[in-house]
Amino acid sequence: MIRITGTYVWREGARFDHETYEREHMALTRELLTPLGLTRLEAERFLHPKGPRAGEPVAATNAYFASLEQAQAALAQAGAQLAAHVAQYTDLQPQLRLSQLTSIA
Repeated sequence: MIRITGTYVWREGARFDHETYEREHMALTRELLTPLGLTRLEAERFLHPKGPRAGEPVAATNAYFASLEQAQAALAQAGAQLAAHVAQYTDLQPQLRLSQLTSIA
């Protein structure tokens, strides 16, 4: 299993609207990536009781695919449209990582 993780790291003066991210961006992500092999989608909201400090993550998206080829093709086909939507909820840019998951249970 391959996971694409997009992490948003806080900087002073940034804006991040979690409701728009969770409601609208995740719906768009699911709509665009499901036909391209998406098997699971998660949105994470990191908790900061006193507010985030510079360098701390505030949110992340985890998108799961059966293969690296599917994940790379999904990024190539839908990445620009998803990136264009980011401005609707934040002025932070997601840092993307691809990882291979192995179950060890």
